[in-house]
Formats: sequence, structure tokens, C-alpha cells
Amino acid sequence: MRRSFLTAAAIAGLPLGLGAAQLAAAQTMPPASTTTTTTTTPSTAPATTPGSGWHSGRHSGIGMMKAMQARFVAANTSHDGHLTLAQAKAADLRIVAANFSVIDTGKRGYVTFNDIMAWRLDRIAQRLQSRAAALRAQD
Repeated sequence: MRRSFLTAAAIAGLPLGLGAAQLAAAQTMPPASTTTTTTTTPSTAPATTPGSGWHSGRHSGIGMMKAMQARFVAANTSHDGHLTLAQAKAADLRIVAANFSVIDTGKRGYVTFNDIMAWRLDRIAQRLQSRAAALRAQD
């Protein structure tokens, strides 16, 4: 299972072993290069309209993680790093609210950003294992 988790994290482009403080610091650091080259045309550019949430499937890897972290911080009105079910519902974090009891593995009545990301990675790992099993079954 650990290998599946690591594989899912690598595929999703998520950093491993970072705590919340290191993650926040890494995300606020300016890019090493300020020169960017864009080769996409407006018709093929990914949709990044305001309000397109992390749950909409438009984000992947670090982009999804940054979007979710921003929504988590906005929803966490008590600013204690703990998101309650009521806060998740009030912030319209539908996936978190719908799966709150599964994400809250410690049954503490709140979830942290790391709890949500771990749950998300577990779901990715499960899908990857299912796909691998289906491919093996074809042989």
C-alpha cells in the first residue's frame, strides 16, 4: 500500500514529507525564473476562471493542492488549522462535507489540510490500483 501511495503522489506531482509550514513556505516562494514562455492558444488553454473549484477536475498536482489550500484557509474561520463539518458546509466544500466522516479518521470532529490531502491521495491510489488490475486482467 505504501508503494501505491508513493506512486500516486508522484503521479499527482505532490511533494512528500512536507509539513504544513514547509508546504506553505514552498508555495509562497517566488519562482526561480521570472521568464515564462506560453505556447498554448486561448482555445487550448486550461480553464482557470474564478470560482472553478478544486473539485471541478480542472486542477491537477500542485495546482489542485494550492487551490484546495486556499479554499481550506478561507473556510477555516477560526484560523486554528482545524476545519469542522459546519465550516466545510458553509464554505461550500461539498466533497469534503460529503466525505467528512471518512476523512476524519481520528473521529476528532475536525479535519486538517493534511487529512484532506491524504484522503485524496488514497482515492487516487485506489483508482490506480483498479486500473492496474484491469490491465493485468486483459493479459
